[in-house]
Amino acid sequence: MSELSRKKATIRRAQALALAAYFALDKETLSAQQEHYESSLSEILTVLAFHTDSSGIVRLQQLQALRRDVESVLDNLARLQTSLLNSSIQQGAEIGTRAFQSYKTVEAAVDISQRTTRYVQQFTGADGLQLSDRLWIVNDSNKTAVVRAINRAVIQGHSASEAAAQLIASGEVPAAQMQNKVQQGSEQNIGNVLKAQAKDPDAAYWQARRLFRTEINRAHGMAYQNSLADDDDVIGTRFMLSPNHPRVDICDMHATVNRYGLGRGVYPKGKSPWPAHPNTLSYEEAVFEDEVSEEDRSGKEDRISWLANQPGNIRVGVLGVYKNNLLQSGVLKETMINSKVRALKKRFG
Repeated sequence: MSELSRKKATIRRAQALALAAYFALDKETLSAQQEHYESSLSEILTVLAFHTDSSGIVRLQQLQALRRDVESVLDNLARLQTSLLNSSIQQGAEIGTRAFQSYKTVEAAVDISQRTTRYVQQFTGADGLQLSDRLWIVNDSNKTAVVRAINRAVIQGHSASEAAAQLIASGEVPAAQMQNKVQQGSEQNIGNVLKAQAKDPDAAYWQARRLFRTEINRAHGMAYQNSLADDDDVIGTRFMLSPNHPRVDICDMHATVNRYGLGRGVYPKGKSPWPAHPNTLSYEEAVFEDEVSEEDRSGKEDRISWLANQPGNIRVGVLGVYKNNLLQSGVLKETMINSKVRALKKRFG
């Protein structure tokens, strides 16, 4: 076995182990994050019970104190969430260096891991936001939604209670509908509202979950890219779909098109479109120079040609309906594949 063959075998084995560790980290982190949110909700329900009167209603006089205690719980959740994400980013970056650790000094691997962690934490997206900004937005929206739901319920219950009391004082019997509104401020109703709110697809929990997965994946993948950057035997990276890739999307194109004549889904160093979108579990693997065949070199194709040769369901999965219509009309260009549909509609109607 040649030296290069031994090297490739060593790296492949190390990468397989590192990839398993990365997927385990993703699972464990999201599980811990879920536990933080569930614990936070449970604590809020306990706080809620403390501020109710003997009939199980939160009175308006208790609202300020209730809000203060709830905000304290949510502030603690934000701290736990930030700590968990930063720790997982560091672990993701360290795991990303493992495939090439046999060919680097310990100091070099640690340096790559630390530099990658700092980069991810300070990375500014196209919207001008850094990781700390995104976390603040998630935590603030969570606090706003919870406090607003409590405010609304208590105030509506208070208004109905006052109206009912006036009717009783004048000798009238409040309607059943009014009595139901009084229960808006009950511990049970507020708890049910908060539980339902937490399950909403746009709830802070799901926003945080997407953010966690996106940034841990970024740390892992970038550390891997940085580890192979100065390896002369590596010609590029292959875009790999997650084992649990749920549906056809733009990742399928990236993993299949032979854009550079290096093979299906293979990109020169620094040219990979990974990560293609948030919340992805796609990853990359090293491709060595001797693995590129003449068939690969002669099979080079641009993305428009690749798309044109795909069945309709693949085209729509990758592009969406509107861009697919542009493709079939012959007006979609390579530069438009990642464009916002809104911008294209403004241009083409």
